Amino acid sequence: MNISAGDLEAALRSALADISDGEVEEAPRDAFGIPVVDASAAVHSFMKHPRFHLSDALRAAAAAFSVPSEPDDPDELRLRGFLLLDQGTCRLYLDTPASQDSLPVGVDLPLRDEDGSVIVGVTGAHAVLPVLLDTGELERMRKDVHDPYCHTVYDLAAWLSGR
Repeated sequence: MNISAGDLEAALRSALADISDGEVEEAPRDAFGIPVVDASAAVHSFMKHPRFHLSDALRAAAAAFSVPSEPDDPDELRLRGFLLLDQGTCRLYLDTPASQDSLPVGVDLPLRDEDGSVIVGVTGAHAVLPVLLDTGELERMRKDVHDPYCHTVYDLAAWLSGR
C-alpha cells in the first residue's frame, strides 16, 4: 500500500490514540526496552476510513505556504502566522519576502466540510491565491473585520466550500 507521509502521520496518531495503557504495558520490548506495537492493522483501517483531526487540517493548510528551503522568490506567498478561529476555520497570515516589514494579509480557510468532517485538502488555495490576487477577484472575498495581526482579511472558507 502506498501511503503519503501526511496520511501515515495521521494514521499513526490515530492508532496511538486508540491504544490502551495496558496494551503498551503488555507489548513486547525492543533491545532498548521500548514497547513495540504492530500498527499495520490500524494503518490499513485508517486508510479505509480516515479520521483526521483539526491539527492535521491546520498542518496541511499551513504547510502549503511554508517558507521554501530554496532562495526566496519575491512573489511567493509564505506563512507568517495563523489563528484557529473556531473548530471549522483557520486564518493564515501570509506575506511575501518583499512585504515582510508591513502587516500580512489574512486568509480564512475551511478545516471541515459541509458535513463537519475534518478536511486536509485546502492546499489548492496555494495555487489559486496568486491568480485571485492578479485578477482582482480576491477583493470580492474581502471581509469587513478588524484584525490587529493583518491589514486585510479575505474569506476563502466560503468560496472553497461552495457556500
